[in-house]
Formats: sequence, structure tokens, C-alpha cells
Amino acid sequence: GKFALHIIPSGIFNPETMNIVGAGTVVNFETMAQELETITENGVTVDNLFIDVRAHLIMPYHCALDGAQEGAKNSKMQIGTTKRGVGPCYSDKATRCGIRAADLLDFDRLKNRIEMALPQKNRELAYFGLPEMRVDELMALCSKWKERFGDKIIDTLPVVRQSYLENKKILLEGQLGVMRDLDWGIYPYTTSSSPTSGGAAIGSGLGPSRIDEVIGVTKVYSTSVGGGPFMTELHDETAEKLRAIGGEYGATTGRPRRCGWFDAVAADFSCWLNGFTALALTKLDVLDSFEKIKVCTAYRVNGEIINYLPETAEQEIAEPIYEEFDGWMCDTTSARKWEDLPKNAQIYCERLGKLVGAPIKYISVGPERDQIIIL
Repeated sequence: GKFALHIIPSGIFNPETMNIVGAGTVVNFETMAQELETITENGVTVDNLFIDVRAHLIMPYHCALDGAQEGAKNSKMQIGTTKRGVGPCYSDKATRCGIRAADLLDFDRLKNRIEMALPQKNRELAYFGLPEMRVDELMALCSKWKERFGDKIIDTLPVVRQSYLENKKILLEGQLGVMRDLDWGIYPYTTSSSPTSGGAAIGSGLGPSRIDEVIGVTKVYSTSVGGGPFMTELHDETAEKLRAIGGEYGATTGRPRRCGWFDAVAADFSCWLNGFTALALTKLDVLDSFEKIKVCTAYRVNGEIINYLPETAEQEIAEPIYEEFDGWMCDTTSARKWEDLPKNAQIYCERLGKLVGAPIKYISVGPERDQIIIL
């Protein structure tokens, strides 16, 4: 089946794995409960899921404030948040007034933390004309969360460390990419954390030197959900075709994704910051029926041609400079080896790898597990 997971690791479908929601995450237990219900109804065991004690909890006031703060901005400044409380939760984490998973295991401490945080939160809610929240209501909700998830909240660092020392395979999985990174992304149109290999090292408790391989996963065209500059965005029938064939609608919101040609400048930027050792190109099959395919290899900003990613203000006025390729106009979904791909598809993939600066290791040609070419 098809599952859209937001907080549960995708390794949950393999009963031989241990799945950890790491220290750098923020967890919405209501969302997690819904996801668990969906997958358990389909016969998936969740005994192998654990949450680090250091993960921060998205509280009801975070969700309320997220929607209110986004709605109060003018349309040009809206970031395109999912309104699920992620940003406000990370804000509380940074100002040291957040609630952590560990707090669920000590109700005296939990109550103290909520009592300290709530007066300010209620003032913020009142500013937006929203009803205030009560300590007893939040404690009751947390009691429900503890009953459901308490046995899954552990200190995961000893487990990760022992697994590393025993040479077990450890896979770190993240969402989004460097263009949504809080420091290096298209600020302020970013997430509130670091979806990079560096962020993965911090969130997992693995030092950077202990990560052997960094696989950059990218579609062979560009998409985006939310606001901000998107240099290769298309507004014509090509965008509609990419969206329709690729099923480009947000997994969280269902919003149509913005679509455009592959941006090799942004991909090279991501490769450098993450230190990609290999590339996984996805959705090659989506381009099967395109006669011509373009790749952005540089930008024009105020008449100057640049091959690096400029700051946000310049991205707003940057014009893409394209390299054009002949399409292959045939079905690739049954390809399982490099030799099975049409010559023009090989040329396109090879060019992407060269422009990005990392060797291609995987190419996906469909949504099924076996629709992949391993090089």
C-alpha cells in the first residue's frame, strides 16, 4: 500500500529494524497516533518504534499559534507553513521553554514546565483572539500521550552508540532539503531546523566523522511546496504535465506542488553543503513523454551570469539559464539496469551527475520497491 508518513521512520515497514525518532525532532503525538493507527490496520508491527527522550513535543498551543501567525502575515510574506505547530515548537526549544518527551515520564516536572510556559502562551493566544488553554486540560492530554507512548520514550543514544560499535547498519532519514534549511535555505521561507547531513549527525547523536555515506535524493525535475523564490518554476502546460504525471501534491497538505525544470545550481549547492558521496535520482519515468527537457545551469542576475546560489533577495529576480536535452519518448518503468535505459535518458542522467558533482548510485523509474536501477 501507499503510506504518507510525517514523523514515523519509513523503516517501520521492515520488522528487522529498530526505528528511532531522534533528539532533533519535534513530535506531534496526535499525528503519530493517526499514523500508527493507519499502518497497524494494515498489519504493520510498531513494537520496533522508539522516541528519544530529548525530542520536543508539539503542544496544542503551538498548532493554534502557527495558524494564527501565518494568517496574520500579508500574502507575500507567508512562508507556506503546514500549520502543524512545527515552527512555534522549535521557537520554544530555542528559548528553553519547550516540553520534551522526557517530561512525560515525570508528571511533577511536566506540570511545572507547563505552568511556566502557559502564561506567555495564553497572552499570545489572546493577542490573536484565540481562547486560552488550561493547565489541567493539557495535563490530561499529556496523560493520554504517556499511556499511549510512554513505553516508547527512551534514551536512544546508548542504543545508537552500541549499534555503531557493533558495525550494524544505521540509516539516517530526513525530510525536505538544504533549500529549506534554517541557515542555508531560502530564508525566511525555511523550516525551523537543519535538514542536512550535519543536522542528521546532531539529531542522531553520531559524530560527523562516523557517517560513511551521504546519499543525496533528488527528483529529476524540481518541485516545491510553500512560498519563496523558485528560480526554475514553470507556469504553463509543462508544469501541469509534470504535476499530473508526477502526482505532485503535498503529502501533508494536499496542496499542488510548484513544478519546474531541474536546478543544477541549487543541487550543486546542496551537494557541497551536505557532502554527497552518491546521488539517488528519482521519478525519471515522469519525463518519459517529454520531447524536450531543460536543466538550469546558471542564473542571470541584473545582467550578470552567475553559477552559484545568491542570497534570497537576488533569487527573487534571478532568471534561469537553461541547457536543453532531447527526450527519450519511451517507457522506462520496466528498466532495471543502466543498459535498459534509452540513450537519451542515460545522457540526461550522466549530465545531472556531472553538474551536481556526485556519482549516481540509484535511479528510480516508478513508485514500486523494485522499480529502481542500482549502479
